[in-house]
Amino acid sequence: MNELRLRANAKINLFLEVLDKRPDGYHNIETVFQSIDLHDVISLTETPGDITVSCDNPQVPLDSSNLAYKAAEMLLEKSGERCGVKIHIAKNIPVGAGLAGGSADAAATLVGLNELWELGYSIEELMRMGGRLGADVPFCIMGGTALGRGKGDELTRLMPFDEIPVVIANPGFQVSTAWAYGNLRNLGLTRERKSANILIGRMQKRDILNAGRELFNIFEDIVEEEYPLVHRMKECFIRSGASGALMTGSGPTVFALTQDDSSAQCIREQASHFADFCIVTRTSSVSIARM
Repeated sequence: MNELRLRANAKINLFLEVLDKRPDGYHNIETVFQSIDLHDVISLTETPGDITVSCDNPQVPLDSSNLAYKAAEMLLEKSGERCGVKIHIAKNIPVGAGLAGGSADAAATLVGLNELWELGYSIEELMRMGGRLGADVPFCIMGGTALGRGKGDELTRLMPFDEIPVVIANPGFQVSTAWAYGNLRNLGLTRERKSANILIGRMQKRDILNAGRELFNIFEDIVEEEYPLVHRMKECFIRSGASGALMTGSGPTVFALTQDDSSAQCIREQASHFADFCIVTRTSSVSIARM
């Protein structure tokens, strides 16, 4: 029986600007993606039957709406394989948190089954397939540090910004991505748009302090107004000495960039009073790794 276990790393957005709405209903964005060591574990076991999904977190759907299930289904249809697969997700990434947990699981499933079934698809081909599952899936296949444009799937690899201590805090509730986009206002041409260029320059110099000052997320004001706890978590990070703090994705998770491990642990201790889930992790140069 063929089996494979993979780490599926979460991501954070160090920068997120929404430019305009596309004819296909998505939005054009500019974002800086960064993989982090916080990860789910995906176990893939080849079976003679159908696709099945199990998970140790009851919040995760186990039917055909699960992105990992959809990834396996897509590969079966494209490759013509006649076997099935048992997918088990050991869930460490909070659900609906803006950390791309579901996308990471789907990415690991595509990469893992490509290896398990010896299909021979290139990373670029897998990324194109992943783009049909969700806008974050191509980055979760590529991993590391990248500039994302279009709907987030037009990726340019950037100089690695790895091994930076990061504190991740999640307050235990979910924010709907559709709600966040639906509440955006004034995306017209008259609005002064933010650019990621200065941040990227700071990152390339590994200037953590000044990179922290350039973090940006257009959704922050919208989410903080509706969920004040997000603002309080961010304020706590800054007061505790973070180089920079930002909400990732459409929230509600907030992260802090820090200069060293001892600073990160001090910040985590303070932020744990506000968040159900609060950990220290690190930025990573990879998104998927075999275990």
